[in-house]
This record gives sequence, C-alpha cells and structure tokens, in this order.
Amino acid sequence: MDVYLRWIVDTWDSLPKELITRSFKVCGISNAVDGSEDDLIHCFKPEGSCPEGRRLLANEHLKLSVSLAVSDLVDLVEEIDLYQDNVNGYISDESLEL
Repeated sequence: MDVYLRWIVDTWDSLPKELITRSFKVCGISNAVDGSEDDLIHCFKPEGSCPEGRRLLANEHLKLSVSLAVSDLVDLVEEIDLYQDNVNGYISDESLEL
C-alpha cells in the first residue's frame, strides 16, 4: 500500500500547477466571476456540447450587473433621503404628514 500511495503522491507532485489550474477553468469551476474567463469553459466552445452557453451566461452576467446597479441606486436614494430627514429634523419617512 505504501508503494501505491507513493506513486500517487509522486505523480500528483509531478503535474505542473498551470495544468491543474487550467483544468479547473476548462471545467468552469474556478473561473473569474466577471465572465472574463468564460471563453475557457470547454462545453461553451464552438465544438463543445453547449456552444450557445457562453452567450446565455453573458446575458445572465449582464442581468446581474443591471440588477446590482439598480440596487446600488436604490440604496443611494434611500441614503440621500435619510440624510435629508436628519437635516430637516425628521426621524423617519413615517414622520411626514401628507
């Protein structure tokens, strides 16, 4: 058993780190979340099993970016409102009478 385990450890240690890193990226496991490495995913390549997948993934990245931008804008507007309430002496929006 010791001999077999030594073979496994020696073989694993002999693999270039770049090969291991690339293998994870080709499988889509450790790619950049911004989509900049989506072209490395094997199944998204023209000869891959899901060539339209890269376009679909890019669309999802775009939707997420827009959603996050809108969320940031809403947070900013709420922050401005809270600041204005403090300036006017209001504790919250509920203190306003319509």
